Amino acid sequence: MREHNDAVNRLDVITGREPITVDYAPGTVQEVEQHDGTRIALRKIDADYDPHDRVGAMSFLQRHAAEGQIVTGLLYVDPESEDLHSHLDTVDTPLNKLSEKALCPGSAALDKINASLR
Repeated sequence: MREHNDAVNRLDVITGREPITVDYAPGTVQEVEQHDGTRIALRKIDADYDPHDRVGAMSFLQRHAAEGQIVTGLLYVDPESEDLHSHLDTVDTPLNKLSEKALCPGSAALDKINASLR
C-alpha cells in the first residue's frame, strides 16, 4: 500500500497580508497589483448588465476571460430557482434542537433510504 502512496497536494504556509481593496466604476477595468508583484485585470459589469440572461452571462465571462480579465459583480440569477430548504425538504427546526430519536430514526429508516438509492 505504501509504495503507491503519492502526494496529491503540496502543503505550504500562507502568511497573513493586508487586504487589497479596489473601488472602480461599473463597466471599467482596473488593474490591481498583488502582494507578489503580479497584476490582475478586474472588469466590473456594466450598470445595465442583465443578470437574468444565462447564455449572455457565460458569453460575457468567456469574452472577457479571453482578454485576460476577471469579471466582478452579480453575473447570473436564475429566476426559477427554488429555496434550498424546499428543494432538500429539510425540517423547520434547527438540527441542534432535534431529539436523538429524530436525528437517528433507526436501521429500518436507513434501509429504506439505501433502497431508494439503488
